[in-house]
Amino acid sequence: MIFNKLFGMLILTLMVFLTGCAANPEKEADITSIEDVSVDTLKESSGTYVGDNSKVQAILQELPGGETIKEIDLSGEMVKVTYGFEKGKLSESDVNEYWFDGTNVNRKNFYYNAIYLTLLVPNAKEYHFTVDESMVSVSRDKMVAGLSKEFSDFPKEKDIWDKKTVSAFIEEHEGKLTEMATKYQTFFE
Repeated sequence: MIFNKLFGMLILTLMVFLTGCAANPEKEADITSIEDVSVDTLKESSGTYVGDNSKVQAILQELPGGETIKEIDLSGEMVKVTYGFEKGKLSESDVNEYWFDGTNVNRKNFYYNAIYLTLLVPNAKEYHFTVDESMVSVSRDKMVAGLSKEFSDFPKEKDIWDKKTVSAFIEEHEGKLTEMATKYQTFFE
């Protein structure tokens, strides 16, 4: 009888312990935000051609929202990225909370991605980012104009293909590039 009570208590304690562990699981995956981006990793991809699917995909996965990519289309020298919810590690509410600020899409992530694609994929002519019904399209010319206006040392022509030049530019201006993305209305619209 005492053995049955001890065995029952052990089982009950084990169930409470396991329930407690399950009730507070560690989040399996977070969505990369601007603050989480590894710029050093991105710099290694400088000089990528838009036709190099695997390298462009690797860049996009390092950028904000990379975990929510549903589709990438690189046809016509354009980078077209569709973001959204797909069954997997992230919940639909996590994806929606990340991309939407209330009812509007948070466009700063799109502009941050466009800035880095402008620097890292020099032959892309346009960037299109879509999540649900919201879309941001911006041409490379518009991005280069905004960046050139802000930075006299913006790498152009052959320099944009040089890894050392682009890496040095990113390293020197990383904070300002982030500010430009968060205040995109001032710089690009």
